[in-house]
Amino acid sequence: MDNLARPDVQQDFGKSLIRYVAEKGSGNVAAPLRKFLDDSHDTPALRASVKNIRPALIADIAHFLCISHGRHPGIIDHAATKIADDPAREWLIHAISGFAAERAFLNQLTVAAGPIARQKGQEKITALIGHQAKSFQMLATSDRKGTAAGAAIAFVLDWQNTRPLIDITALSLGLEPTKISLPEHPSSEIVANALASDTSKSRAMMFGAEQLLGQQRGLWQLIAARHTETVSQY
Repeated sequence: MDNLARPDVQQDFGKSLIRYVAEKGSGNVAAPLRKFLDDSHDTPALRASVKNIRPALIADIAHFLCISHGRHPGIIDHAATKIADDPAREWLIHAISGFAAERAFLNQLTVAAGPIARQKGQEKITALIGHQAKSFQMLATSDRKGTAAGAAIAFVLDWQNTRPLIDITALSLGLEPTKISLPEHPSSEIVANALASDTSKSRAMMFGAEQLLGQQRGLWQLIAARHTETVSQY
């Protein structure tokens, strides 16, 4: 993705960032989990094992996302303290307000999902998730100009890409998914272009996006690994 930092393509930074998030973000990890929940919704052949596997996956999604992103301040709130650029002001206000609603939604899901299933090495997993939440904060409060912005924008884009799975989780718990109110992709593209005003900033923004996606993808990979472990027991 080095071409994102070249001055001749900075005007297309936002579009390239959206494409990069779609390709390298959490969506590819979350897709098989979504397929499992879709396929196992009412499948007689799977009913016996699904009685245990499905609730375990739903609880993991709710709890692990809530541990990482269900507390205030979060990634966007932290990043806002590092972004002084006027072009980002309206986007930040929209994103902060929108994710406040997502945070409330996550907490609602966690209560409805009940406790997670304990697996071997549970203490290490809990510690890992807690450490990752701190890593999100460190990235969003980076002093390198552009890093926090790249992380915040990538987070919003990636969250939108995985929201359909969270919606299925809610429906599985008998809850009506709330309407997502985060900035839409065109708005994120515009603000990304505006903030990537020179090579230094565009590189820092891309670094922030890459680091954020790596951590967020790791979170979903942990959920997927626990799901695979649960499936192997049946």
